[in-house]
Amino acid sequence: MESMNSFRKQGFLIYTNHIKKRILKFLFFFIIIQSFVFCGDSQSQEKKEILIHILAELQNDLQKNLETSIQKKGIVNSFEVCKAISTQREVDIQNEFPLLKIRMISEKPRNPNQRLETWETDTFNQWRESAKTGLKPYTMIFTESRQVRMLQPILIQNATCLKCHGEAKDINPQVAKKIKELYPHDQATGYKLGDLRGAFSAIW
Repeated sequence: MESMNSFRKQGFLIYTNHIKKRILKFLFFFIIIQSFVFCGDSQSQEKKEILIHILAELQNDLQKNLETSIQKKGIVNSFEVCKAISTQREVDIQNEFPLLKIRMISEKPRNPNQRLETWETDTFNQWRESAKTGLKPYTMIFTESRQVRMLQPILIQNATCLKCHGEAKDINPQVAKKIKELYPHDQATGYKLGDLRGAFSAIW
């Protein structure tokens, strides 16, 4: 009888140790997985903060550089400033963040390279629906795995923008001629103050 009890106790101890090992193994993998999740979340958050800062800078630079160029060279010779991110700024961004891709996009592009991709079109549609309720376009951020995508709207903020993007009848003939020469398939006119012109699109 005693040997039977001893055998049972030994079996129970073996079973208990087995359960403990399985629990410890589970906890180990749980901690590892949580560490990866936390690390991924931390990296995504850092990317978001950097992108918000960069896109805000690009927005300010675009307006400032355009106004400076118009004052110095006139509006006819300032199209290069407005059509894309400045070359030097683009180089600086690529040097610091090699995997970051930023471009300007629009539903009515002047530059054919600025056409929307599917995920960007979905966001523009959402902005349009929100506008019906009086809500202005707002920055959209998407996170998938470790990739962060961001769209920051570009609005027609002042009369300077309308000199090239307003109603065709209101655009200076010399400006209209230059647009036709540079962009024979231009669609980027017919806007008014407050309209959504396009967006800065970032994928990282």
